[in-house]
Amino acid sequence: MPGSASHPTDPGPLGDAAGAPPRRHPGRPRHTEPSAEYQARMTEIVETAARVFREKGYDAGSLDDVAGALGLRKGSLYYYVRSKAELLYLVFNRAISRSLDRLDECEQIEDPRDRLAALIRHQAVSVAEEPSFFSVFFDQRPRLAATYETEIRVKERHYLHVFAEAVAAAVKEGTIIPVEPRYGAQALLGMTSWVYKWFEPGRDDIEQFVQSCVDLLLCGGRATNGRRPRSDSRRRAIGAGARPQ
Repeated sequence: MPGSASHPTDPGPLGDAAGAPPRRHPGRPRHTEPSAEYQARMTEIVETAARVFREKGYDAGSLDDVAGALGLRKGSLYYYVRSKAELLYLVFNRAISRSLDRLDECEQIEDPRDRLAALIRHQAVSVAEEPSFFSVFFDQRPRLAATYETEIRVKERHYLHVFAEAVAAAVKEGTIIPVEPRYGAQALLGMTSWVYKWFEPGRDDIEQFVQSCVDLLLCGGRATNGRRPRSDSRRRAIGAGARPQ
């Protein structure tokens, strides 16, 4: 995980009081990869930080809060992260990177309708499964340090591009009515990402929500009650404030 490669070993649950890694014996071979214990601890720290920043906000949430929730001393936390700003970046990076990793399978689907349906499900389920991460990602974006903004933005652009390509393919095949691909992609992401605000496990059914989104999008161009979908000219007239004839 970014920010962890310079600390190849885990000092244990509490670590050194000063937060420094243990001394090496002369001639001891240097590890080139973080240990499994170190990686597990980093995962735990980032997950805990996401919960703290969601509950208290980034400004009010502190490294003391994160350390306390983990049963660590604050000094031990510095063995793993250099600052609160870096910890916020790690939360952001975990949210976007994991979503990108899971996106690969959707991209391999050839049928435009099935691919679009899979992307809708992917986004809604990803956000619903990790509300703390995405709550921080969306609500605390102004707090992300400029140092990390470029990297996160590059990943976001790629994410949007995948959705836009899927929208364009669905339009070309006639699966959905013609829309500008980028706007269509943003609409899909907005619709499916908002679940972090209202979704409650046990009360809400994520699969039913996903199906509702799919039905709204992929069945929206069909005639209902004997009426035909509006033509482009009628949509433009309505958008301009004209009364449809």
